[in-house]
Amino acid sequence: MSTQYFSDLNYSLGNEDTNFEYQLCQQLRPKKIVSVAGSGGRALPLLSFGAESLIALDLSQQQLFLTSLREQTYRQFSYEEFLQFWGYPPCQDSTHLKERQELFFKLQLSPEVRSYFSSYFERLNWGSLLYQGKWEKTFATLSKIMKKIMGKEGSKILEFDNLAKQQEYYHTKFSHWRWSLVLFLLGNKTVFNALLYKGSFIKKNVPESHYEYYKGAFDNLFSKQLAAESFFLQLCFYGKLRDVRSVPIEARRESFDKIKESLAAGCQVATVQQDILSYLKEQKEVDFVSLSDVPSYFSGATEFNFLQDIRPSLNPGALVVVRSYLRIPSADSSGYSDESQHYQALAQQEKVQMYRIAVFKKI
Repeated sequence: MSTQYFSDLNYSLGNEDTNFEYQLCQQLRPKKIVSVAGSGGRALPLLSFGAESLIALDLSQQQLFLTSLREQTYRQFSYEEFLQFWGYPPCQDSTHLKERQELFFKLQLSPEVRSYFSSYFERLNWGSLLYQGKWEKTFATLSKIMKKIMGKEGSKILEFDNLAKQQEYYHTKFSHWRWSLVLFLLGNKTVFNALLYKGSFIKKNVPESHYEYYKGAFDNLFSKQLAAESFFLQLCFYGKLRDVRSVPIEARRESFDKIKESLAAGCQVATVQQDILSYLKEQKEVDFVSLSDVPSYFSGATEFNFLQDIRPSLNPGALVVVRSYLRIPSADSSGYSDESQHYQALAQQEKVQMYRIAVFKKI
């Protein structure tokens, strides 16, 4: 990816439903976890089940600052303060400005993190950070265009609390021709390069066209799970989260309590500015690796060898989770068992559906 892509906060809420990896960690109960940091919300929930260490890596120092800030809000805030500070429903991102300022200055932070976010919050007049990433701003822009195309009834698909009724509406009353227009106009390489990737958009190798890929993903969101529970659909239609049912795993009460408990029990969290592949080559006795969609950007020998390169660092039985977006890496998986089929039902409930998820277990 280009350096311009990492020049500021890229993710502030997050572009993945970490519940998938969270559920795997609940089963495996790994002690040593290595994960791409992202916003922090994709990494920190993984320490919920007795982990001894979590190493969160990113090429962007700003993302690591955000991960550190999130970590401290888990350590030092009550659940209600956490929701208020971040602006998760039922709180709003644009309210509680004075309370957010007071909460921030109560936090014990490193001088670098405090300085960075003091300036950031001042520019926002103490509004929430939740929608400040480039990815989140992109979907705020796209949501405005979508509203114009879909009309007032467009977001009705997000109002159901019964899947059968939602499916009936989707198949009989949803405006499919308007939705096809949305996907045709917005779901393409040119738009995402212009708004987000700055020339670093993924080099697709899946057989579907961009339109077919996105249509299939949204079909799953609209027909196989309650749309109201998808934070991604909330961003697409509203530009922000409006429904408490859509709150991602990092901000749910049960996971919040587990994260806080793990941190209080002594789980060590480290943030490292380094690419995850080179870092893993230097490690040993790792139990769980969350690579996000980083391998989708690999090519050549790196793409083919990355699973073998990290294999010596893994304990027997360790899991490696690889998300693929538009490009599925062709990698040598010898020495691993492909466990992906065991988790298909869980993958179908993922709230973004833009990723093909593979799970490899070291033999």
